[in-house]
Amino acid sequence: MIRVPGQRLRALRAPGSSSPKAPAPQRRGVASRPARGIFCASVLVIATMGAAHAQTLPARSAPPDAQVYDRDIVVTARRDAADDPETELSEEDIARYGANTIADLLHAVGPLIDGTGKPPVLLVNGKRIGGASGIAGFPPEALARLAILPPAAAARLGYAADQRVVNLVLKNTFASWEGEVGATLATAGGRDSERVSASRVVIDGATYWNAQVQLSRDSMLFRSARALPSRSDPVDLGGHVTGISGQEIDPALSLIAGRQVTIVDFPSGALAQSPTLADFAAAAARDIRFSDPDTAYALLPGGRSMSANLGVTSPLGSFTGSLNANFSTSSSIQRLGYPSAALTLPAGSPWSPFGSDVLLVPDLTAIGPLETRQDTKTLGLSASLSGSIGGWNANLLANYTRSWADSSFDRGLDLQAIQDRLDALDPSFNPYALLPGNVVEVDRSRSRFAAADAKLILDRTLVKLPAGAVTANLSVGINRMTLSSDSDGDPSAPAASTDLKRTQVDVRASLAAPLTRRGQGPLAGLGDLSANVAIGATMMSGSQAQRQFDASLTWSPAPAVQFYGGYSFAQVVPDVAQLNGPRIETVVQIYDPVRQAIAQPIWIIGGNPDLRKGTRTSLTLKATWRPLGRSLTLDLGYQRQVAKGGTAAFPQLTPAVEAAFPGRITRDASGQLIAVDARPINIARDLGAQLTTGFTWLWSPATGPAPARKPSSAPWQITFTVNHSWQLQSLLTTDPALPPLDRLGGDGGQPRHIVSMQLMAGRRGLGAMLNGQWQNATRVDNAGVAGGQGVLRYSALSQFSLSLFVEPANLASGGHAAKTWASNLRISIDLQNLLDSWQRVAAPDGSIAKGYDRYALNPLGRAIQVTVRKRF
Repeated sequence: MIRVPGQRLRALRAPGSSSPKAPAPQRRGVASRPARGIFCASVLVIATMGAAHAQTLPARSAPPDAQVYDRDIVVTARRDAADDPETELSEEDIARYGANTIADLLHAVGPLIDGTGKPPVLLVNGKRIGGASGIAGFPPEALARLAILPPAAAARLGYAADQRVVNLVLKNTFASWEGEVGATLATAGGRDSERVSASRVVIDGATYWNAQVQLSRDSMLFRSARALPSRSDPVDLGGHVTGISGQEIDPALSLIAGRQVTIVDFPSGALAQSPTLADFAAAAARDIRFSDPDTAYALLPGGRSMSANLGVTSPLGSFTGSLNANFSTSSSIQRLGYPSAALTLPAGSPWSPFGSDVLLVPDLTAIGPLETRQDTKTLGLSASLSGSIGGWNANLLANYTRSWADSSFDRGLDLQAIQDRLDALDPSFNPYALLPGNVVEVDRSRSRFAAADAKLILDRTLVKLPAGAVTANLSVGINRMTLSSDSDGDPSAPAASTDLKRTQVDVRASLAAPLTRRGQGPLAGLGDLSANVAIGATMMSGSQAQRQFDASLTWSPAPAVQFYGGYSFAQVVPDVAQLNGPRIETVVQIYDPVRQAIAQPIWIIGGNPDLRKGTRTSLTLKATWRPLGRSLTLDLGYQRQVAKGGTAAFPQLTPAVEAAFPGRITRDASGQLIAVDARPINIARDLGAQLTTGFTWLWSPATGPAPARKPSSAPWQITFTVNHSWQLQSLLTTDPALPPLDRLGGDGGQPRHIVSMQLMAGRRGLGAMLNGQWQNATRVDNAGVAGGQGVLRYSALSQFSLSLFVEPANLASGGHAAKTWASNLRISIDLQNLLDSWQRVAAPDGSIAKGYDRYALNPLGRAIQVTVRKRF
């Protein structure tokens, strides 16, 4: 039974009737109406065909065989099992989550969609969209319902078998102005973030458009704001003179000063003329003003960002077209502390009154702290046209993206030229003056990326079987990418500039066939059984064609039980970014397991031109049982992934990883960690296997059918989900001659068990959501490695977040909100890391490992976010 309140409906003929104008049956959860047009690359040809067809139907009037009803209509129809939503949220259900945008709503209902957290494919009114950036900013109030489709739906629509599909059904009419202001504060202090946004959304039948702009700011979190051991001794920014190795500067100076002088500030007149011993003796009477170095070292960067989005979707004759444009810019800056600088002032220098060489620490006032900076700008355009032509449903999706990225990293000070002038006893160079800005060594990198792609997707019913319709999907896509990057500044590496262009063509064909159907045909006793097969190929310039294959089987022997199995194989090659991404150097804070201390090495990311191709295979098995209908769902799944050859991200730094990649880790003579080259790596084999279980319980009091309930009687609903991931294997082989890295053992510290939960209780106007995650204890082995000191044991970790929302007008009036200042006002409070949890890491003697202080690796701690949202 499908209830469609107040909608324009095309009258459906009885099953078995025939007419050349009879439309295909509507499929709830997949498409709200049959598509009637196509937008393909040959715009002129397609537009001409569509225009000819459009002359027979007024653009915004009902079709000739349609009847318009002003009351609720109940339509009885037989649907394919793949079209029946696995879970469906009504307007009332959506309101209970208190989400501010559709993107927030999808995040909140993520446990219901897929326990793995993989983002779903989005449909809008049953149709594919060019990009999700536009619809993601819509308010949830614009939705009539949200349908989570079963796994079989992805294959029917031509997507990969392991994808989940969510259909967003918009209301027929909707208009809203919206403003939002939010602030986030760390409860331990030292960090604040602000966000403000404004948007406009209008829906008028099949036409809808939106505009949105958002601004945000984050402050830097400095080390001085946390109870951490100081990184270095206090710093004298004004400059001083000290003896070699901290010894006495000059006995004659000590005699004049009346005490032994080992450190002295610059005399006040040193900028004008060479100072005398008497000048230094007078300066020795003053205390040197030292600065806390932790006030100039940021644990978290600060930054600003701005984004704007504009999109429109409208019928174009017999087609439906959409266009979306977005632009974003962001900048971040992180201070890295004051640079270390020391010059040797020779005894014979015209600027030295001392009888022996001394150390001179120059004035750093003009230099300030070292910094790393990143600036990024991105422009995106997406378009789509959908409809039907020649018996095929068709979608043409096109996207264009262009980005500009610039980064810089202050490596330190280059004082060699200054030291050379001091050694040459140059009388024209005053070492007491402010250092020039050009002594800062800066590594710079720039990249420019552009990509344009277009994809034509065709699907149609090939034949009607007793169990249902056999559908075919064909897609052809072309992608053109260009990436240029250059970097300079590192004296150990010459300036590099590279350009890479790649054209990629993707072809995919899939077939979805229902084999048996419950209650129909001679094999009705088997229940609902369907199979899906897909083959594809990717052709890239400069490489051979890469093949892909997917197959899946879905079986529901009883209404409450469903089994799913899927297998995929793909040949893969590195993408443009992996091969030629710009080299970016930043300073990060990581734990050095060899020295058992926190280190701040240079972290290098970017492209690796030596990467090779490989293969990926995946096997997925899943069983679902709903013993109480959709109120209770139990899931059991098994996944196994094997990669042979190809690439992988650089693994977590451990002694075993350092032994496998000695050229990627740089240490100084004392063993201090200096740099980590974390660019992608080639692998021999990567094996992962996991077992997943899920539990979902939905509860709401039975107060009659939803359409019969009044807003004032909107009941509370409780949703409780628990998902458990049990990692069975996680082995990475980097070289066949080396033993594999067991990431579940002591080679990676990867947890074997991860449990996530969500508890939501809400009604219209008021709600709360508790999210939590637990992972088991792990270890990292250091024994047998140079400098290693046994085993580090990571404790189990539990983290929770709590979200609350209230709508004062709805709460006060029981859903009948009067038009007051509080109408459509929502106040949300989010407590992130509710228990201020952190992971305890124990050294072999049981003490806290060096560098694993309370805020060493989790500097933010607990944070509270308050958001005020108003719709007009």
